[in-house]
Amino acid sequence: MTTDHCKTCRCKPRPRRANIRAVVVGLLVVGVLAVAGIAVLRMDPWGEDGGGLSERFQFNADGYQRADPALVKFHEQGSFASGLNAVRGLAVGPDNRVYVAGQASVLVFSADGKREAEIPLKAESTCLAVGGADHAHPGRLYVGAANRLYLFDAQTASGTWSEGFDDKSVITSLAAAEDAVYAADAGNRVVLRFAPDGKLVKRIGQPDEAAGIRGFVIPSPHFDVAVTADGLLRVANPGARRIETFTPDGDLLGQWGKASAEIDGFFGCCNPADFTVLADGRFVTAEKGIPRVKVYSPQGELECVVADPEMLGQTVSAAQLNEDSGHTPTFDVAVDGGGRVLLLDPLTRQVRVFVRQPEART
Repeated sequence: MTTDHCKTCRCKPRPRRANIRAVVVGLLVVGVLAVAGIAVLRMDPWGEDGGGLSERFQFNADGYQRADPALVKFHEQGSFASGLNAVRGLAVGPDNRVYVAGQASVLVFSADGKREAEIPLKAESTCLAVGGADHAHPGRLYVGAANRLYLFDAQTASGTWSEGFDDKSVITSLAAAEDAVYAADAGNRVVLRFAPDGKLVKRIGQPDEAAGIRGFVIPSPHFDVAVTADGLLRVANPGARRIETFTPDGDLLGQWGKASAEIDGFFGCCNPADFTVLADGRFVTAEKGIPRVKVYSPQGELECVVADPEMLGQTVSAAQLNEDSGHTPTFDVAVDGGGRVLLLDPLTRQVRVFVRQPEART
C-alpha cells in the first residue's frame, strides 16, 4: 500500500520500504562487484609485487623482442626434425641420446639427430625422463601419459605406475633421481615421489602453514620439476613466477625468482613454463608469453640469454599477450653432457640446438 499525499501540504509520497531495501541491496551488490573486479585486475598470488594493475594491462611488447646483445652468449648450431605432427616433451639420456614425446609415441635420436627408434604408447604422451648413470635403473625411460606412468627398459615396455594419480591428474613433468622418480601433477598441484619399484613415498608441496609451504599456483598445465646433483628437488611454481627447492622428504628450503617483464624476471601468468639444470647446478629456463630462454646461477641470478623472441622467430605483440599468452609457443628445454641447450619447438616440431659462443666460455 502506497502512502497518500498529505491533504494539507505538498509533501511527496514515501516509497515502499521494500523498494528502499531493493535500492540499498542493489547498490551494495554493485559495490561488491566493482571491488571484486578491481581485485581481479590487481591480483597477485602472494601479494608481493605491489598494488598496480596486472602486467598485461600495462605492457608494451616492442622493447622485449630482443635482449641486450651483451647478454646473449649462445647461438643456434643446428636443428633436426622430429617427424611428429605434435610434440610434447624432450629429454636427454646419459648417453646423449635425445628423446622426443608426441602423439602416442616416443622417438629416439642420436646426439647428431639421426632417428634410431620409435616406442609406441597406448595413450598420448605428455612428458618424459631418462634415468641417469646414478639412477637405480640407468637408461630407463619414464613417460607420462594420461594419469599414469609408462616404463621402458632398453626400449621395451616393463610396466606402468598409477598409484597416487586420479581422474584429476595431469602429469606435466618427470625427473629421475638416484633412488626416486618425481612426477609433477598439475591437476592436483602436487609433486609425487616414487621409489624405484613404483611405490608412492611422498606427496610434496601441499599447503602446510606450519611448515611455511603455501602450495603451488598452477594457472595452466605448465608445472616442471628437476633434480640437481646434490639430490635436491627443484620445482617451478609458475603462478608465483619462481623456482622452489625441496628436500626429498618435502621440506621447503628456499626459492628464487620474481615477476617482471625485464630480462632477469619471469613475465605473465605462469613462468618459467619449463626448465632444466646443467651439471654444475645452473638453471636453464624457458618462458611462454614472451618466448625466451635464459641461464641462471645456482642461486638464481641471471647470467646470460640463450635465445630471445627474435632468435626463436616468435616475436609477439602486446595485443596478442592481452588476449592470452596461451596462444604463444612453449619450448621444452633439455641439456646434454656437452652443455648444449636443446629446445623443442612446438611450431616447427624440430629439436633446435644452441651452443655457447666460443668467446663467451668461462
